[in-house]
Amino acid sequence: MSEAAELKTDDLLNTVQTTLTRYLTSSPLYDLLLSTLELVSASPDRVTLKLLVLPVHVNSKAVLHGSLSASLVDLVAGLAITAAGSPKTGLSTDLHVSFAGAAKEGDTLWIDGFAERVGATLAYTRVRIEKETQNGGRALVATGSHTKYVK
Repeated sequence: MSEAAELKTDDLLNTVQTTLTRYLTSSPLYDLLLSTLELVSASPDRVTLKLLVLPVHVNSKAVLHGSLSASLVDLVAGLAITAAGSPKTGLSTDLHVSFAGAAKEGDTLWIDGFAERVGATLAYTRVRIEKETQNGGRALVATGSHTKYVK
């Protein structure tokens, strides 16, 4: 059982929200790009967030910019590490993003982050970005894997 499993659900949610707030208020880039990002839930080793796609999030083809997807993978991976009970969110050592679909301005993205393994030195995470569809379902936009140095 991870350290996070010992935290009450509310405590874990508050811990992850505190980390998210720290990210958003300490980075001008995050302040610009992620003003609509909301933490929806947190459980041991997992977080879910949502984001309303704004004009600043799309590229010249009017679809979600790949750099925003990469930024979401980076940030949400750190939050998943927090949800796993780590006091450190880590420094990037390896980040991969695979693009599977498109999102446009006005779409709502759902971002799920998972801490696969958090060791003494490295943390391995994966992130899934989906858009909400008109029928209430979800369609895959991108997936990511992110290794972070947490020592």
